[in-house]
Amino acid sequence: MKTQIRSMAQNTKAIVLILLVAGWVAIVPTQLASQPAGPASSNAASALSDASADQDPNKPSSELNHHLAGYALIAIAVLVIAGQSSERLRPLQTVWPFLFLAAGLFLAGWSDAEIWPRGNLSWALLVHHDAEARQHKIFAFLLIGMGIIEYLRARSRLNRFWRAWAFPLLALSGVGLLLVHNHAAASQDTPEEEKAYVVSWLANETTKAADLASDPPGQPPVGHNHAARAAADPAGVQPPPQEKGAHEGMAMHTTTESHDHHMTPAMLKVEREHLWFALVGGAVVLFKFIHDSALWRRPFVPFLWPSCIAVLGILLVFYTE
Repeated sequence: MKTQIRSMAQNTKAIVLILLVAGWVAIVPTQLASQPAGPASSNAASALSDASADQDPNKPSSELNHHLAGYALIAIAVLVIAGQSSERLRPLQTVWPFLFLAAGLFLAGWSDAEIWPRGNLSWALLVHHDAEARQHKIFAFLLIGMGIIEYLRARSRLNRFWRAWAFPLLALSGVGLLLVHNHAAASQDTPEEEKAYVVSWLANETTKAADLASDPPGQPPVGHNHAARAAADPAGVQPPPQEKGAHEGMAMHTTTESHDHHMTPAMLKVEREHLWFALVGGAVVLFKFIHDSALWRRPFVPFLWPSCIAVLGILLVFYTE
């Protein structure tokens, strides 16, 4: 009896600690963002203005996707630990898999503003041309698959093999995708080529007017917003190509090649963050497999993989580009 009481006390402490960490993670970024900025010099203001002008228009949406996924993972970790800590909370094992499903559905629908349902380009474009958008959708399907697998596990619908291997295999696929995930892998198709992928009933006049207002005539669109480029040229009329000298063409070719192989500080930062995601994700795979296959029977083993899930969620909440 004393052993059970001591075990319940330890589990309760672990749950409270994770709840405090999750609450702190949820509150601190908001407080930091709401603090007024101090006086800045004219040079600093000019540099800030230049940086905002060159900012990727997809940056706020991308960061929001990562942050919401982080909160979902923290909630999953809390529910898993709670369900494993008390018999009365055991029914939570059939609840938290739906958070995986919700996160996957959100990522499938919300990521990549130019792709349906947010934009007027079909999914065929990302399948054939847009590597970054394609990776986002694969992440979404992996999350949905994890949710289905864990729900079936909670309902005792999996045989011994799939109980041990299903989740680790899906998670390992996500880890591998993180290692090759490239935020600069957007499509370089021309507006004329992208027109073949426009969903006609979505390309209404309102969307075209909004896109034309955001990308004035004569100004090339920023980022990989294919919807803006596809709608900004409804007539399909392209300006006549200007002939360039051999030296000018060579200079442009050299500049393009150097741009493709040059990693900006922001790109290096994103690459480092995704590397940390992959490392923590690898720990989730390892500890989940150990737990599901019963290779190591210790009281703390069931809490290792959800703790790593919580760490991954915190990293996602602090993600910036």
